[in-house]
Parts: sequence; C-alpha cells; structure tokens
Amino acid sequence: MIKPGKGYRPALQRWIAVLVIAAALAVGLRGIAKDVHFDGSLLGQVFIADAGWTQSVPPEVVEARQLLAQHHDGNLPVALGPGLKKDPLLQQRLWEGLYPTRLHDAAHGRILWNMPGPQQPGCLEIARSERIVLVDCP
Repeated sequence: MIKPGKGYRPALQRWIAVLVIAAALAVGLRGIAKDVHFDGSLLGQVFIADAGWTQSVPPEVVEARQLLAQHHDGNLPVALGPGLKKDPLLQQRLWEGLYPTRLHDAAHGRILWNMPGPQQPGCLEIARSERIVLVDCP
C-alpha cells in the first residue's frame, strides 16, 4: 500500500522544478547574450593564434609585419624611420608587433619609413604598402 505523499508525485515535482530552473537559466543567458551582442561565429576564434590582432593594433603595425614577412630575412635587424619613432605609442606597438624581429637605431640597413618614404639619397625601396615603406639604405 502506498502511503500518502509517497510515490511518483515527488519525482514528477522534482522534474518540473528542474525544467523550470533550466528554462529560467536559458532565458537569462539569452538576455545576457543579447546585451553583450554575442556572436557565435566569434566563439570559434577563441583559440586561434592572432585572432583579432589586426583589429587591436595600429594599421602601420599590421602593414609593417606583412612587409617584413614577405621581403625580409629574419636574421637582419630593422630600424624605424623618424616618422615611426615620433609617436612613442606607435613605436612600442611596433616593437611588440614585429617581435622576434630585432629593431635597432641605425640610420643604415633595412629601415621602415612612413609614407612617402626616405628623404635621403641612395636608399633602395624594397617594398611599399599604403602607409609603410621598407627600404635598404647604405
């Protein structure tokens, strides 16, 4: 004989309570996702190296990194031209963004310049982008 209050009713009540809590949690998470403009496609980029890097640094750093990747021997140090050294924040971001390329303060060798390029004679242009010029100065 089943005693009152025992049997399938408490199990059913537990399942109903679990479903109500799960639904409330799902609705709450959906509201949070809407508030922070959650994008599911970005979730897949979490573990990709350099994901979002190009959006978080100045465009000069991105262009300098692309030029050096295409036209530079990694063993040679590179100097920054006067226009790139003028802004300390840009200079710091270039040091960080171009690592492990060695940067030095020489006025000869491979040099990254702001557009339009070097004003000194004898420099050979190696490559050019929208904002940056890579030259070799004797």
